[in-house]
Formats: sequence, structure tokens, C-alpha cells
Amino acid sequence: MLKLDKIAINDILENVDITFETGKTYVIMGSNGVGKSTLLHSIMGRPDIDVSGDMLFNGEKINDLDVSERANLGIFLGFQNPTPIPGLSNFQLVRQAVGATGKQLVEKLKEFKQLSEDFGLGDDWDKKSVNSEASGGQKKKNELMQLSLMNKSFAMLDEPDSGLDVDGIQNLINFLNNWKSSERTLVVVTHYEKLIHGLNPDVVINLTKDKTVVGDVTLAEKIFNAGFKNV
Repeated sequence: MLKLDKIAINDILENVDITFETGKTYVIMGSNGVGKSTLLHSIMGRPDIDVSGDMLFNGEKINDLDVSERANLGIFLGFQNPTPIPGLSNFQLVRQAVGATGKQLVEKLKEFKQLSEDFGLGDDWDKKSVNSEASGGQKKKNELMQLSLMNKSFAMLDEPDSGLDVDGIQNLINFLNNWKSSERTLVVVTHYEKLIHGLNPDVVINLTKDKTVVGDVTLAEKIFNAGFKNV
């Protein structure tokens, strides 16, 4: 469980009070530039973001933890625009993140190969540099593979539908619904109606500068019909 208690982020967001409960799926919506991505990055611990208030993950205050320490607790962030990392292969990233050696390394590579086949990324995807010479859809699929292979319990995905075609969206929905469990928390930033309906989130959050409006999937329907200003 992650609890944000009266969080303020730079001069972008104020009075953010949200509790992300284990076993639930959350969709975050909000107008352009309101700070949705900034909120996720602050939870992950991006060092250039100033945060006041308390962030508690499973009861432990994480404000002073760096990115790697938060990742080791089980927190994962999928980026809106994944950054290319030339010279680091897709499998090397996963291997280093999980510290795989010996027999575990062999099993992880086998699992990686199967996932890359399932996602239609090619047999040599393990050797290609992370997000280099990759389409937007391939980058998003790569992050889903990372999420699966790194065994995280708290996943934040920033517009995971970006760059995916119709089949890719359905595969995304199927993957995330299979990933969900009573021991995991899923947080998705999206305004894509099909994805929201496919995930059937427990909670929908409309994020504004100085307050959070919390509801269920009917809140998303109100936003689709009336816009953010009228909710």
C-alpha cells in the first residue's frame, strides 16, 4: 500500500491525499500539464523533484530513499516516453535489475525469449539496445516485459497505450488483467476509453492542481461526456 499524505510537488501539485491499496487498480486522469507524470516520477524518487508531505510505502516512509531503493521495495515506473540507452541490451537491463546469475540467469533468458515471442518483438530482442531504433509500440511492450520479469508489486504505467495499434491495446489489456493480483497494485495514467473499460479499475482519480477527485469508473464516464472542468 502506498499512502500520499498532503503531498506538494514543486509548484505543480498541492494537497495530494491518495491511498493506493494493495490488490486494486487505479486510473489517473487529468487535463494536460496538470502533473500526472510528475506525480508518478515523484513516487519513483526522481531527484530533481521537490516533494513535501509524507510518502509511506507499506508503512515505511520513503521520501529519503533513492530510485534504486524504491525499486528494491517493489515499485516500478513505465515511462510516457521511454528513454533509449545505447550500449545496454534489453536482457542486460533485466539481468542487472534482478541480479540473475547461474541457473536463474538461464531461466530468465528463457522467460525473456518467450515473452519477446509473445509480444512479437523478434528472436533477437534480447541483444538489441534498450529502446534504441524501436517504435513507440515496441518501447511500451518492452516495459511490460520488464514489469513481468522484475517481479514488482506496485506498478505505475504512464500512458501505456501510446504507440500501440488496436491489437496491441487488446494485448495490453489482457496482459495487465493477468498481471493483477491480490498482492499487487496497478496505477495507470490514461485517457483512452477502451483501456479504461478493459481494465475496469476499482478507483478513478481526476487530478487537479490543488485537489484530487476520487470515484469509480463512472467518474471517467463523466469526464468523457462533460470534460474535466465540469467534473
